[in-house]
Amino acid sequence: MRATVMYKAGDVRIENVPDASIGSPTDAVVRVTRACICGSDLWPYKDLQPVEGGRRMGHEAIGIVEAVGAEVRRIKVGDFVIMPFAFSDGTCDFCQ
Repeated sequence: MRATVMYKAGDVRIENVPDASIGSPTDAVVRVTRACICGSDLWPYKDLQPVEGGRRMGHEAIGIVEAVGAEVRRIKVGDFVIMPFAFSDGTCDFCQ
């Protein structure tokens, strides 16, 4: 899949990265059909210290659910989902 990756301040690249997969029972994999970069993705653009392997950007998107973990209860494969900045689960790096 393609991803936007920031390696250091001012160094942003579009790269091929491994496809997403279910890593924990609360995960969902979404095929993104539209995405954007949030202002909070841009905060480190001026001062991010070099990051080995880069840091993926983007946490606002629209897409179709392709897989869900065993503990996911409210969405199912095939659902259309919107991931705006105003809603978060409070557990992942971006939400914290």
